[in-house]
Amino acid sequence: MAAELLLGIDGGGSTTRAALADAQGRILGVGTTGSSNLQIVGLEGVVAAVEVAIQAARRAAGVASDAPVKVACLGLAGADRPGDRERVSTALRVRSLAERLLLVSDSELVLAAGCPEGWGLALVSGTGSICFGRAPDGRTARAGGWGYLLGDEGSGFAIAQQALRLAARTADGRAEAHELLEAALAFWGLTAPEELVPLVYQRVRGAPAALAWFAPRVLDLASAGDPHATAIVEEAATELARSVEVVRARLELNASPLALGGGILLHSSLLRERLLGQLPSAVGPVTLVEEATRGAVHLALQELHARA
Repeated sequence: MAAELLLGIDGGGSTTRAALADAQGRILGVGTTGSSNLQIVGLEGVVAAVEVAIQAARRAAGVASDAPVKVACLGLAGADRPGDRERVSTALRVRSLAERLLLVSDSELVLAAGCPEGWGLALVSGTGSICFGRAPDGRTARAGGWGYLLGDEGSGFAIAQQALRLAARTADGRAEAHELLEAALAFWGLTAPEELVPLVYQRVRGAPAALAWFAPRVLDLASAGDPHATAIVEEAATELARSVEVVRARLELNASPLALGGGILLHSSLLRERLLGQLPSAVGPVTLVEEATRGAVHLALQELHARA
């Protein structure tokens, strides 16, 4: 009898990561590819990214490409509203990825991985940003997740965009953020500020992750003491703290564990420090979730046992 397999998939604005696990939740292999955010790559792009990541995980685990999977749990950015979730779920079911398919938001994976009791707050800042919360009685609430045109405050995209706007003003002589301007030119291998225009409006257009890649450089400049980069980080921390407080208040949580995920929060201890400094003492303990796929595998395992 073949061993039962589970899939846990974390799909974000920059990276899609799939983890193949056994029926005890032990991860056998991991595969990665690019974005699977529905609002960025579209439905076909989501399906393609998920399939590529899964096959890479199968190869890493030494498992046949057609070996059956009992449960697949997918946490996908940009697909957590009812209409979008149904579209993605329908498209993925046609692919027969697993006997049972569980589709949640990427922030729910962070909560599952970082809040062992199954309730609490999850804050994600990667290419985009969102806060999700679940109360002990099962009620849920969220803030953010509006995408890079309507929101995503405190995200990698927002941090990079603010830095580049300041760099453009500096090139005009309307600001003095020379280190940010020099860092932007060096990051993309440009020789003149004017070259930022085709970069942003042609190459980066419609691909927020390509802009968000600059955010870690801004965070590093802030950690090194650059005042302009520090101000950007302070604003990001304030926006993220507001999201946490809104969700906490909506769920009436007097005390709550907090799970932090996403490449931006994981990258910058300064951002985390400024964020936590703005949150009340009732929030905590705080857990950093480096592998949200573990949350996906955990939820898949719960689903397996629930239907056993």
